[in-house]
Amino acid sequence: MRTRTLNIEEVKRNIVGLKGKALSVSVNKGRKKTVQLSGTIADTFPSVFTFRSGAGELVSFSYSDVICGDIVISIA
Repeated sequence: MRTRTLNIEEVKRNIVGLKGKALSVSVNKGRKKTVQLSGTIADTFPSVFTFRSGAGELVSFSYSDVICGDIVISIA
C-alpha cells in the first residue's frame, strides 16, 4: 500500500508546531554518511527553518529536505 506524502504546507505546520521542543535530527549527507544533531528549532521562514544544536551550532534546512527524507526529525 502506498503511503500518503505530505505537501510543503503540512510540513511547515508540523515544524512550526515543534518549535521550542527538544528534538533529535538525523541528516543524510549521502554515501552512507549521516549526522545526528540534538537541539531545538530556532526560527521558521517561508522556505527554510533553522535548527540550533546543543553545541550552539546554527544550521538551516529546507522543508523539501524533510519531504524527500534527507532529514528525519524526532522528539527527543
